[in-house]
Amino acid sequence: MNKSASKPRDFGYVERFVEPCILLLLSKYSSHGYGLMEGLDKHCGEKVDIGNLYRTLRKMEKNEWIKSDWEKGKLGPDKRKYEITPKGKLVLKEAFSSLKNTQSLINRFFIGYKKVFGKE
Repeated sequence: MNKSASKPRDFGYVERFVEPCILLLLSKYSSHGYGLMEGLDKHCGEKVDIGNLYRTLRKMEKNEWIKSDWEKGKLGPDKRKYEITPKGKLVLKEAFSSLKNTQSLINRFFIGYKKVFGKE
């Protein structure tokens, strides 16, 4: 028996989708890591564990898509606050174009599927 046929695959996952989501959130307002984690879930449907989020933020900062500064904590410890850079805004624009193309391809697939199998 073919193992790939027995286990359902997730074809709906867009690799690295969290990066443009972070850039989109940061183009609205600067934020701390936990604020971004909540925003990703609420606005993009992305559930990310905090460790992966901070690794992604460090990589994005290294690529100069975002920058961060330490902000004094009023009641607790200091926190890193992230904001988008001009380079990050360009990357976000490229991501929008790429995702729009992907959406078009997916819509064409759905139309073709419905023609063969009807509405499901």
